[in-house]
Amino acid sequence: AKNETEAKNEAAPEKPVIVKEVLKVETVHFGIPRVSDTSVSKEKLAALKKIDDDKRATEQARNNLESFVINMKDTLEADDTYKAASTPEEMEKMKEALSAETDWLEEDSWGETYVVFNARLAKIEDYCDPVLNRVKEMKARPAAIAELKNTFNMTEQFLAKIANTTEELRYHTATELENLEKLLNTTRDWLDKTAKEQEGLAKNVDPVLRLEAMQTKNKALERELYYLVRKPIPQWYKDKLNKMMEALKNSTVKAEEAKKSESKEEEKTDEAKTEEKGEGTKEGEKSDKEGKEAKEEKSAEEKVETKEEKSAEGEKPEETPVETPKEEQTEEK
Repeated sequence: AKNETEAKNEAAPEKPVIVKEVLKVETVHFGIPRVSDTSVSKEKLAALKKIDDDKRATEQARNNLESFVINMKDTLEADDTYKAASTPEEMEKMKEALSAETDWLEEDSWGETYVVFNARLAKIEDYCDPVLNRVKEMKARPAAIAELKNTFNMTEQFLAKIANTTEELRYHTATELENLEKLLNTTRDWLDKTAKEQEGLAKNVDPVLRLEAMQTKNKALERELYYLVRKPIPQWYKDKLNKMMEALKNSTVKAEEAKKSESKEEEKTDEAKTEEKGEGTKEGEKSDKEGKEAKEEKSAEEKVETKEEKSAEGEKPEETPVETPKEEQTEEK
């Protein structure tokens, strides 16, 4: 028995034993070593970005200056409008300034910053702005005048429409209409007066009829006009209009009924006239027949009298052939 127990103990597997041990880990970074303080790097990146931004701004400013100078020189030589809109002194001053900028761009502009280019562009624009503004006003003035006159026409049509409407159907107040008409008259008087002054000025003088003033006055008149045009219709106006439409509809129906009755009466009258005309025709035919018979009888009597007279004078009366019926002639034969 002892040997069997020992054999069983030897055959049974041993239980695993868990052993815990703390491991030490060391982190190793490969590549560029990390910097604890990044402020220096950020400053360097900001400096590099500023250099790039300044470079792009300088290139853009240089292009703007070159484009303005080239386009302005070509325009002054090709377009007579700019010549007419400038005095001889202004034209000479602009040409000299443009030539000076051309020489500076070709020889001394390399290495300058965008600040310098923008400053020189502003300076050359100051020389040219008076002439440019005159040309701009000159070209845009006809369209601005036409637009303002169109607003005048729309306002007049609106006021005329209101004037042709009965007072009981007006929902615009008298003050609103008076203010609109007053604004229309004052704006039109201003345009007429200023346009006459502008016609008397030379083209190389600053205009008195300016585009900005016309646009401002046109917007003011349009604002007042559209306020009245788009004014909400009150309920009392809608009710009254509905009643008028209903009354108009009823009157139309009555007029149609009266017209139908008149047509029926006219038809009856025409039928009566036709009947009277038919009876008159029959009586006329009868009287004509009687007159014809009387005439034939009278003619026969005259013939008899003529025969008697001839017999009395010894003349042989003319024998009047007597028509014999066909049946009697056949029997004699």
